[in-house]
Parts: sequence; C-alpha cells; structure tokens
Amino acid sequence: MNQKTVLCVDDEVNVLKALKRLLRREPFRLLTAESGPAALEILNSEEVHLIVSDFRMPGMTGTELLSEVAVRSPETVRVVLSGYADAASIVEAINKGHIFRFLAKPWNDDDLRANLKVCLEQHSMIVRHRELTEELAQRNAELRSLSERQQALIEERTRSLQMAQEIVQVLPQPLIGVSRDSIVALSNRQADELLESPVGYEIDEVFPPELARTIRRSLRDVADGTESETVRIGDTEFAATVITLRQGGSVRGSLVLLEAVPCAV
Repeated sequence: MNQKTVLCVDDEVNVLKALKRLLRREPFRLLTAESGPAALEILNSEEVHLIVSDFRMPGMTGTELLSEVAVRSPETVRVVLSGYADAASIVEAINKGHIFRFLAKPWNDDDLRANLKVCLEQHSMIVRHRELTEELAQRNAELRSLSERQQALIEERTRSLQMAQEIVQVLPQPLIGVSRDSIVALSNRQADELLESPVGYEIDEVFPPELARTIRRSLRDVADGTESETVRIGDTEFAATVITLRQGGSVRGSLVLLEAVPCAV
C-alpha cells in the first residue's frame, strides 16, 4: 500500500513544530505549510490525502483554503484544527470548505492521532468508492455494447430468417418441415394448396402411410440421411425426397420436398 501524505497548515510555527513532534512516528508522510497559498503550492506538486488546516489565518482563511482544495483535489480529506469553535465558524467551514472533521485546539495527543487515522481511512473509502463507480460505469458500458451487438445480431438473424421464409414460400414445389415429434411445423404456399394447410397436424394425418413411415425413420435417425420414393397424393404422383435435419449430431426434424412426376405420354 502506498504511503499516505498529510499536509498540516498553520500560520503559527510553534503549532507546526508541535505537530511534527507528535506525528513523527506515524505511518504517513507529514508536510507543513505556514499559509494557504503555500499549501496550494504544495498541492500543485504533491498528492495530498489529508489536509489539516487552522481556521483563522491571515490572507487566506482555513475555509477559503479548504474550499479551493475541494475544487482542485476533491478526494483530499479536509479537516479544520482550530481554537475558534463557535457554531457560526463550524457551519461556515462545513458549507464552504466541505470539511470532514472540525478538531479543537488545544488537542489531546491520542485523540488527534486517532482522528487522523480515521480521516485517512475515509480517504481510502473515497478512493475505493470512486474506483467502484468507475468499474461499474465500465461494466455498464460493456453491457450496453454487448447488448447492442446482440441486438444487431438478432436483427441480422431475423432478416436472414425472413429471407429464408420468403425463399421457401416462392419455391415452385411443395416443401414441408416436420418437427422431432412428427408434427408438421412448416409448409410453403404450394404445400398449403396441396395438403390443405397441414401445419400443426401429425404426419399420419397429412401424408400417405408409406411416406409417413419414411419420415418416421428419418426422425429416428435410422435412415441414411436422404431418402426418395414415389407417392400418390390425390390424383398426382410425386417424387418425395425426405431429408434428415441435424444439429450437433442430433436429429432436429425432417424436410420433405415433393416434385410432381410428369405423366407418361
């Protein structure tokens, strides 16, 4: 874990010396500044995780300094350490400087160390929250991109399916699709006219018995893959071709193509 940096700002040199003595063994790097402008100069060149500022300083007050820090480095935890703790001053510091803690002078050494530890933990929480927010935003962006790609794929497949259906419908020969459970699931216009709209019926209700048996063999995966035979439907003889449809080695159904046999002259 990278070492944290704490910046203490006070126009009284003795206060800064006392803080250095008190915090010299703490597990963070301590920087000091004697004015608001000096603190901002440090902030320009250093990553400061916690700034502890006196409230009343000449030139730039603690509230003014912390307000500027909030703009320049919003993740830096801001604390006021001051002997002026009247209600109006606290409210001003909270509203303008967006402070995390208001600590009183003179301080109790143990309490001050404990408070600074809590403040640095707060900084870690702020950073973690920002990282999680960025990660969530990235995940959301990835999900949106994936969703858009999936939608485009669905639309493309839909167009392909519509085109396939249109091709099936304009075929000059009757074409019938049979599902794995022996139900007619598809038929083109030619098949609808010949077989009186067979979709939804079992093959035994639609085809001659010999063709229904051939289709069942196809569905049981005992056929060679494509079988042909001549059948009579109504007054017309047809050359029936039964094609086994597979996916991943499993039978999904059968496709039946009927072609009228020319009458002998």
